[in-house]
Amino acid sequence: MAGRIKVDEITPQSGAGAVSFPNGGANFGGNVDVNGTVTADSVNAAIALKNFTDSNRPSSGNVTGTLIWNTTQLEVQVWDGTDWVRLRNPYTTINATSIEGFWDGGADQITGQVWKSKFSHPNVTNANVTMINNPTYSPTVPGGDGSIGYWSFNGTSHYGWINDLNYGSGGSHGPQNNGRLYEFVQLAWFRTSYGSANTGGSYDFNNWSWYDWDRSEVIGWNIGSHGKLQFAGRSNVTCCYDIVSDTPCNDGQWHMGVAVISASNGYIKFYLDGQPDGTRNYSFSYFGNGSRRWGFVGDGSEAGGNNGGRNSIYYEGDIAQLALLSEFWDDAKVLEHYNKTKTRFGK
Repeated sequence: MAGRIKVDEITPQSGAGAVSFPNGGANFGGNVDVNGTVTADSVNAAIALKNFTDSNRPSSGNVTGTLIWNTTQLEVQVWDGTDWVRLRNPYTTINATSIEGFWDGGADQITGQVWKSKFSHPNVTNANVTMINNPTYSPTVPGGDGSIGYWSFNGTSHYGWINDLNYGSGGSHGPQNNGRLYEFVQLAWFRTSYGSANTGGSYDFNNWSWYDWDRSEVIGWNIGSHGKLQFAGRSNVTCCYDIVSDTPCNDGQWHMGVAVISASNGYIKFYLDGQPDGTRNYSFSYFGNGSRRWGFVGDGSEAGGNNGGRNSIYYEGDIAQLALLSEFWDDAKVLEHYNKTKTRFGK
């Protein structure tokens, strides 16, 4: 039997108590659909969440956005479609389908002096970054939502080497496993005060690098002493591109920098905090046309193997998130990632 009762209010007989909608089989359910709001009218009233521990939380079949109280972690958690995550900001990942490397600064991704790769190319066991000379890890960004920390590099000796991931002639990785990168995205959440802001200025080598697989053989990604984003690399056409963005951002504040390198569109396009910051038009098919190289964070690479030769220039500043993706991102996609991650940095 189906039907509907329309009333302005349902009140228990005594004036206080519970109104229950129990599960009752195929013809009756426990759902209450609300088009308006559900309000606890006073500080003594409450809307209670179902309690679960880490071990007895439902593992599948949950509706995205479902809330629970986790009695093990003592926090509200939300089902994000894949896992139970903290309510404050469930987006601690990256929405990408082809990932060469993704390093997130959440405390769960740090083990001592190793920055674990949250995702990496399928042909490597991991692309963990092993830190050398003790860069400092801070577990939270002050003013952020508490979901991410960051590494601080001193500009004189701190760096990390990226486990196994290599590109260039005879290289193992890239979307076709041949050491070449065709359509790719470079991303960094960073903070630095190094240098002096300068709207002019060309590519420089004074704050090298966020990550690098040898700019004259494969690719590099960093910020110059003028404060602008910098991309360099060797394509099938020429070496070296050595190009910069438009806007200085070495102001001691957190920023998200992105470079989209697109063979199909014939450009290298920079973004700062989700907004376009300079498009440079070039014709090329792929990058990684030089010698095979292994990568570093915080220094430049000359490496023919893990933790091999370096440039010994070093980055001075902080890094909270890095990514190298073998796919194309348009303006909307870059802005989406910025909007989903900016609250982690108090923006």
